[in-house]
Amino acid sequence: MRCPECKTLNETDSSACSNCGLLLLNARPQKRRAEDFAVQKRRANDQADAPCPFCGGLIAAKAIRCKHCSEVLDEDFYRQRAQRLRSRVNYASWVAYLFGLGALLLFRPVGVVSIAAGLLLSIAYYAIPVEPPSSPNRKTPPTPFLTILKRQLKLERVAIPIPAFRHKKLIFVGTPLVAALVGYSANALFLQRPVNDILQESSLRGMKVSAHYQYWVIPGVVVYDLEELSVRQTPIDVHTAFLKFAKELKAKRYSRVDLSYQGTKKFSIDGASFNRLGEEYSKGNFEYVLYSFPRLLQPATGVKPLDPADTDRDALLEFHRRWYGQDQLTKAVKNGF
Repeated sequence: MRCPECKTLNETDSSACSNCGLLLLNARPQKRRAEDFAVQKRRANDQADAPCPFCGGLIAAKAIRCKHCSEVLDEDFYRQRAQRLRSRVNYASWVAYLFGLGALLLFRPVGVVSIAAGLLLSIAYYAIPVEPPSSPNRKTPPTPFLTILKRQLKLERVAIPIPAFRHKKLIFVGTPLVAALVGYSANALFLQRPVNDILQESSLRGMKVSAHYQYWVIPGVVVYDLEELSVRQTPIDVHTAFLKFAKELKAKRYSRVDLSYQGTKKFSIDGASFNRLGEEYSKGNFEYVLYSFPRLLQPATGVKPLDPADTDRDALLEFHRRWYGQDQLTKAVKNGF
């Protein structure tokens, strides 16, 4: 290359003129020796190996996890990973608790299982170690037990993410529908279906009974609502339908069973007496289910209680009169007394 100032001919790779010292801009930049040394040093550091403090295998000096024993070597990474895992488990346990409390109102076994799952997740939360394990080859001073306990029992903050608007709309609309579907299915499957099977008999056709949980959501209380009677029914038919219902549910445990007429509560019986009623009817103890049964009933507010001085037969007839016999629509049934 010829120098544009003094016209001296220089070599092609020259960065400056050998005669006048003019910098040749079109020349190829030369590598400096210091840059070569820096590159070699970085490469040497990147390729340096170190023994794993857990298994002793050779790994990269800046490795996060050992490729031989899979132990986490970076303590900061271990703590961050443990915090993320604990937060997820904590979030899942709260979701299980809240779902279980809601499910108790609709279907008790599902609620109990969900709450038990939340308890197990809470135990798993406290079982997740917070600090990385100490390696056998690394000498560190022992940590006090109280410090370890405080770190282990430290609760993580639960941040419940708010979904997008389309998700919120789906949740707000879908959750009540799912809850209503679950509640309707539980009432229809466990209470209304046995009643419908009983009313299929020829002597009971025309009678309409609605059996459901109290307010359709409280599984501890059953409502036996007599909605309609036909001219074919007699008091003994009404009584027999209720006894067969008690026989179908004698294995279940309820706190109370309410006897209603067209949505109005008339009498109630405790769950233990209701179960015994079904058992005695299955054994054929008709004296108990006919004459001892009315004495076990508790009248609702506004309903006159049965007279203790009445005979067993009079108490049975008076029970049917107080239950549904005072309605003008049941005159045909009243004639059967």
